[in-house]
Amino acid sequence: MFKFCRCITKKRETLIDVVAKATGSKKRAKKVIDEGLCAVNGIKERFYRKNLKPNTIVEFSIPKLLFTKTKIEILYEDEYFLVVNKPPFINSNKNFPDVESLLRKRFKSIYVAHRLDKQTSGALIIAKSKEVFELFKLKFKKKEVKKKYLALVAGNLKKNSGKIKFSIDGKEAISRYQVVERVGKTDFLEVEILTGRKHQIRKHFVSVNHPIIGEFVYWKRTFPQKIHLFSPRIMLHAKLLKFKHPIKEHHVEVKAPLFEDFKEYFKILKGEIPLQILTL
Repeated sequence: MFKFCRCITKKRETLIDVVAKATGSKKRAKKVIDEGLCAVNGIKERFYRKNLKPNTIVEFSIPKLLFTKTKIEILYEDEYFLVVNKPPFINSNKNFPDVESLLRKRFKSIYVAHRLDKQTSGALIIAKSKEVFELFKLKFKKKEVKKKYLALVAGNLKKNSGKIKFSIDGKEAISRYQVVERVGKTDFLEVEILTGRKHQIRKHFVSVNHPIIGEFVYWKRTFPQKIHLFSPRIMLHAKLLKFKHPIKEHHVEVKAPLFEDFKEYFKILKGEIPLQILTL
């Protein structure tokens, strides 16, 4: 599913030149760097032209899903909307490749009812008409859609369950979490968000010094374990959506299965699969 690489520079080089040794081209190397999959001396780095001195340690992962087309699985469908299992490295809408554009080949008029970050996988609602889109928009505004996520965070939280209440952009933001499993210096969590702020889960867990593994925007420090640097993406998955049908009013519950990259990386964390690092 992915390749783990490490390089200790022997001369002055740019970051993109080092990564290109493993990807085979600068175009692919830039994509790896842009997605926050590279670390320089233990800290995430996204400036592809960064000049590196001799004896600089560069570590990165090359996920298969970053360079392959993934089929979008439909988890639920009726005449009014559908729920899909969004793959990682695809936007929800607007910037191609995105779920909305890809599905328009099959469905003429569709509208993504909410968004998941590019690297976040999981359950995503797509309305089949503007009217249903507006009904879902109202449901989200009224907090009538229950949303649960699975996440891997760096370090061990003090409590097995808790609430993080930390305003984002001046607006109230509340997340609840439950530790599902502890593996070394990593916690596997179920997270429910009671509000829907941009990057809420990512920002909340950075605020308590337990970033989502793979975080590269809000965390500019080292991670507790080296293995955290080799995550294939931001380890966050939208597990469940639960709501009352906007038209028929019966209860709908949709669960999205984890993608193989998440499951395989978790097995590596648990020692069930050996961590194999390619030294360049």
